[in-house]
Amino acid sequence: MNDKNALLKIGGSVIALGFAGATYLAIRRYRKKYTLRDAVNAFNYLQIKTITTETECDQVVHDLRRRCSKHKAIGFDCEWVTEGGKKRPVALMQLSSIDGLCGLFRLPHLKGIPPSLRELLEDENIYKVGVAPIDDAAFLFQDYSVNLKSSLDLRHIAQLCGYDPGGLASLAKQLLAVILDKSWRIRCSDWEAETLTERQVKYAAADAHVAIKIFGLLAEEFENHGLFSWFKKRSSDRNSLDEVCLMYRNTHFKPPKKESSSKKKEGKGGKGEKDEALPGKRYPHATRSKPLYTNCFLRAPDGDLLCTCDKKKALWYVEKQLADIIQDEPLIVQLRFEPAGRSVGDVGRYYTLQKENRCVVCGSSDSYIRKNVVPREYRKYFPEVMKDHSSHDVVLLCASCHQRSNMLDRGVRARLAAECGAPLASTPESSKYIEDAAAKKVKSAARALLHQSKRHVLPPARVKELESIILENYLQCDEITQELLEEAANIQVVYENEDYESHGVKVVEHYSRHEGLLRLEELWRRHFLASMRPRHLPPLWSLTHNEERLRIRYNEGRLNEEDKKLLGLTME
Repeated sequence: MNDKNALLKIGGSVIALGFAGATYLAIRRYRKKYTLRDAVNAFNYLQIKTITTETECDQVVHDLRRRCSKHKAIGFDCEWVTEGGKKRPVALMQLSSIDGLCGLFRLPHLKGIPPSLRELLEDENIYKVGVAPIDDAAFLFQDYSVNLKSSLDLRHIAQLCGYDPGGLASLAKQLLAVILDKSWRIRCSDWEAETLTERQVKYAAADAHVAIKIFGLLAEEFENHGLFSWFKKRSSDRNSLDEVCLMYRNTHFKPPKKESSSKKKEGKGGKGEKDEALPGKRYPHATRSKPLYTNCFLRAPDGDLLCTCDKKKALWYVEKQLADIIQDEPLIVQLRFEPAGRSVGDVGRYYTLQKENRCVVCGSSDSYIRKNVVPREYRKYFPEVMKDHSSHDVVLLCASCHQRSNMLDRGVRARLAAECGAPLASTPESSKYIEDAAAKKVKSAARALLHQSKRHVLPPARVKELESIILENYLQCDEITQELLEEAANIQVVYENEDYESHGVKVVEHYSRHEGLLRLEELWRRHFLASMRPRHLPPLWSLTHNEERLRIRYNEGRLNEEDKKLLGLTME
């Protein structure tokens, strides 16, 4: 228990370090593929083996063992049929190696778990990775008396590496830029059918393969490129990835609780509402009630000024015993460790200057809103090396200047749309999300039946009509149960439009192939200067700020030739 607490403490510290400033973290390896891909196209290299005999099972198990020697892990998932509201035995088990071998084990055809497969599942030296794999392991034990060992929930590692620990689809989108097929029709299909459909096969294989691909990426980031790289070198607790996996194997993942924005008050009858944590809403264009800049100073151990930062960040270093307070007003904090980099040239000096809390255009200091000079719809697709620890293009504008600036930005967007063949969304067909009308009908019917007792009683004919709508879409069920209603009432009805092409993505891809992304960044800065004529920009604010910063990194050997070409970086 003490070891686990220590690790959690380290994990929390490391995640916080990811936001602590530009003084010591290495650059996170950025994704060079901007376009989201569906899993079928992304994993067209998969070698999928459907196993129905013990001979086939022995061969695939042998190959999986041979191929998982690097990480000692395989992707793992299970599928089953729910009939009459009751779960039937696991019908399909999927195992995948990181290089693309996917075994789909049809357990009813195998008449159970063959010895070679049982040995693999019970081998504690090989992790079975996925999202909530311990639940699938419990079903296997219940149905086939196999004691699966070393299940590992990916969300433990993802959270330690600073990612949002969502479901498998969320992690696949965050880390692999892959969209998984999570249609309720395929999830609730007949996994006991004599022959699986092509869509079932690809869905099942993708789920297991995505799990091991995510694990491989997180393992690489954890050991070499990720948030832990700095901390591991300076900590007495040198936890390897294997030690972390050992600590979290065979354990449930508990999602972090979201803080509620407001607590629900109890009614007059004394019975409170259901206590649910509501996520706090963020309004990026809301007028600020507090100053953005508190202008505290961060110093290196020798007293060299590194940057200005907000008070909360400065005190975080002190609380973690990574720094000492040198002066209270203005707050000056001196680090106890040598930072990874120091202020170099005008680029570095820009971050050491105090910033004023006023509109950079008209100078108003009554209220202000943050303005992204390079709009987020483009910048969010930039590689991390362009965004990492760079706040140069975030300025303050008063409400009226902010509104005017946004209106003037439309002209540039239109020009970019024409130049890059990146139309702006203006029709329902070009919408990012589409609604499944059939699924919506099923969901509405289930919700009506679930809530009728709370609001009103439906006529018998209407109840029968709603029940038939649900059963027509759940072919494996022959009667309505509470469990079925609850499942149907929560099915997904809105999906990402596969034909949708983001304007921002296409513009970024165009510039990355032609002029380079630095030219796109400079284009927006020039537009801001020409259209708004700001009179109060911070000293050293520059059209070529990022280019100068990246040139320094290139000279220090922290950028390669491929990065240089993608960015359009020149050495003049």
